[in-house]
Amino acid sequence: MFQPKTIRTVSIVAICLSIIGLLLSLLLLKYTVVGAVAGIVSWGFLTWAGIISYKLCSYKLYEEEYKKVGIVVYSIIIASLIFLFIGLVIGGIISVILLARVWSLKRNYDEWDHAEAPASEVSVKTSDVE
Repeated sequence: MFQPKTIRTVSIVAICLSIIGLLLSLLLLKYTVVGAVAGIVSWGFLTWAGIISYKLCSYKLYEEEYKKVGIVVYSIIIASLIFLFIGLVIGGIISVILLARVWSLKRNYDEWDHAEAPASEVSVKTSDVE
């Protein structure tokens, strides 16, 4: 359930659902401007969170991080289904929260990756600056 390949496959499903919602919001733009713009932003954030989750599966993460990414991906799918069939008003808030969770995981991993650079590379970089 929280294996990298499974999360990657489920994140593709989440991206597809988010894109469908985004396209439906673009269709609604013809009839209502305010509601459709909020929907476009919400679906855009969910799509972005799905793409970041997909990219995170290619990293070498700990089992705990894969679980965190998996929870966000499954949350994106649940939120997408709820938004498609019920149309909650708080979709923007939920999409921002999910995007922030995945973004922070990716940012932490990117910072760890640069922090673990070999000592020879670090000494070369600091000598170039001086």
